[in-house]
Parts: sequence; C-alpha cells; structure tokens
Amino acid sequence: MAGQNKTYSCPSCGGDLRWSPSAHKLICPFCGSAFAAETFSQQDQQTAADLDQQNYPKGEEASAMGYTSAQDATDDTAIDPADLRTYSCSSCGAQIVTDKTTVATACAFCGSPVVLTEQLDTTFRPKWIIPFKIDRAQMESIYWDYVKSRPFTPGAFRARSQIEKIKSIYLPFWLYNMDMKGSLTAKGERTMTSADSHFIYTTHQVYDIQRAGTLTLAKVPVDASSRSPDDAMDSIEPYDLSELQPFSMGYLAGYLAERYDQDEKTCYERAARRAGQTMANILNQSVAGFEAVQITSRQVNEVRSSGLLGSAGAEQTALASGVRAEYALLPVYLLFTKYKGQDYLFAVNGQTGKAVGDVPSSAGRQLSFFLAVFLIMTAVLFLVARFFLFA
Repeated sequence: MAGQNKTYSCPSCGGDLRWSPSAHKLICPFCGSAFAAETFSQQDQQTAADLDQQNYPKGEEASAMGYTSAQDATDDTAIDPADLRTYSCSSCGAQIVTDKTTVATACAFCGSPVVLTEQLDTTFRPKWIIPFKIDRAQMESIYWDYVKSRPFTPGAFRARSQIEKIKSIYLPFWLYNMDMKGSLTAKGERTMTSADSHFIYTTHQVYDIQRAGTLTLAKVPVDASSRSPDDAMDSIEPYDLSELQPFSMGYLAGYLAERYDQDEKTCYERAARRAGQTMANILNQSVAGFEAVQITSRQVNEVRSSGLLGSAGAEQTALASGVRAEYALLPVYLLFTKYKGQDYLFAVNGQTGKAVGDVPSSAGRQLSFFLAVFLIMTAVLFLVARFFLFA
C-alpha cells in the first residue's frame, strides 16, 4: 500500500535523495551516489497502481487536527486555513501541514523531501514534466544581476535572507494542441519614380491583398494555478518543450510542486487568445514589400472538429471544441515579497534562466545618488572656476 507521502532513499546509504539540475540525476547528499530517475521506475509504477486503485491512506483535514490558521502550516504556506491538510512524514513521523494543492514539499522537522502521493491520483497525475536545469547557484547569480541592474533597489532586496526565500517549485500547466485558420484582406500601396531627360514620372499602385491559411500549434502552455500571476508566467517563456519528459515522481525530490486548481476548460480562453494572436501575427507578417498597408478585415478562428479528439482522462483531455490539452509540470523559481504594503514578484524560468520581476525604488537611495552627483558636479565646477581665475 502506498504511504501518505513518498521519499527516495539512497540504495547505498539510505539517505534522502534530491534531484540535481546540474547532474540531471538524483543525488545523495550524504555519500555522493547518483542515480537516474529511471532507477526508481518500478517503485513509481507500483505507487501509480496503488493510486489508481485508491489503495493508500489519505491526509486529514487540518481543522479536524486542531490547525485553524495559515501560520500553522509547516512549509511556508499562507492561504485560507480551510485549504490546509495534514500528512505524516514517512521518515520521522512528524505532521506535515500544507495546503490541498501541494504535491511536493519538505518535512520541517527532519528536512526530508516528500511527494504527497494523494495529490497524484488519476485526476491530478501529470503526463509531462520538464526537470529543473538551473540550479540554485545559477539562480542566485541571476537574482544578483537583476538587482544590481536596478541601483535604487532597497537594501531589503539585497539581503542574503531575501535570496533564501526564493522557492524552487514545479507549477502546473496545460499544454493545448490547437488548429487555427485565418484570413486577411488589405490594401497595399507602392510608389515608383523614374525619369528621362525631360520629365520625372511617378507611378502610384494600389493592390488588393488577400491572405489565408491554417496553422497547427502543438503544446501551447497556459499556467493552471490561480496563485501564479498569468503575465509573469507568460513573460518567462518560452520553455524548450522538446525537453519534456514523461512524468516521474523522482524529479520532484527536493522541490516544491503544486497541482492545478484551474482545469483545462477554465484555462482554454487564454490558450485560444494566445493561439489567435500567433495566427494574426503570421498573417500580418505575410504582407510585406509595400510602402503602406491598410488592413480592411482579418478573421481568425479555431478549426473545430466534428467530435472530441484524443482520449478522455487526466493525461489528455478534449474540450467540446475539439481542443486537446495535456497536463504538465514546469520548473519555476518564485519570490513573492511584500514591501511597504505593496506586493512584488521575481520569477525565473527553471529551465532557461529567463527572469522577470518588479522591485521598488528606494527614495533614500535616489536622494543619496543625486546628492552625490550634485556634490561631484559642484566640486568640478569649483576647480574649473579656480583654474580660470588664477590662470
């Protein structure tokens, strides 16, 4: 029977294994042994079979265990207490208190990385995962470069303790396969000038332009967590989806992970907008070689199928429109900071290292900077004036 949570133990010394982005293997921090994720595929298959058969003990509602506030969470969760659940750590037996969307976390008492198997049942089991490639050392360098490029960043954002708050987390995404069609009509203008010994000739030509085509888009990503800002998740793209791996729980060892709380139907409109914009951009780019273009009409639509595509289920679902969606976990580094009553976000793509964020400007640092510039300029002007007076 599967336990409430799963850990990966080193076959050599029994230590808790953690996924290493640099080695691309599960590493034992105690003896240094390294193992490919596939090493534990038989264990994962048994866990998946137990989940399919509902053959596992479930977590408990936190309120029934006496936990009544988000501060009771043991893994830095800060949400509605009604969403908290409790699990028993399979390594030390301590209670892990976390929210109902958490898939992977760590025990606050023994430090063991754990995967909460209940959250990976047939409904919430991903089909794909992109393992972390950017390790924490690389992420820290990215963060420092980002802060240094903004000289007026408050000192609180430059503290070592700030970096330690950055979470390495797998976030849920839906990957949509969509067929689009579009058409465009426009007016294009060209002006040509020629001359002979007597005259200059100007020819103005106006063209009727028509464009039409179809486009197949594979795996359009849309984040499926209500707590992840959509604009930030869009901004750290693209992910190299050629590196998608079949989901294995071993990749989660040592990281946080969330399951989706927005299903594929809820996220579909965002996917459709992104696909439609891509189709429109391609149509626009096809109109080239004119000095002036006036688009008179443009239409972009999803190609609807006569029936559902793909197979029903968690791994691949089909919407009423015929759109296929696959469930995946993608790697992100996230830092949420509240400063003087305002919320700030820093996010890094855990595969490519692309960063996006916003940090405040310190009025004190700005004043100090401009004061220093003023003093330097005053000193320079004083020396120049003195030179001319005594020259």
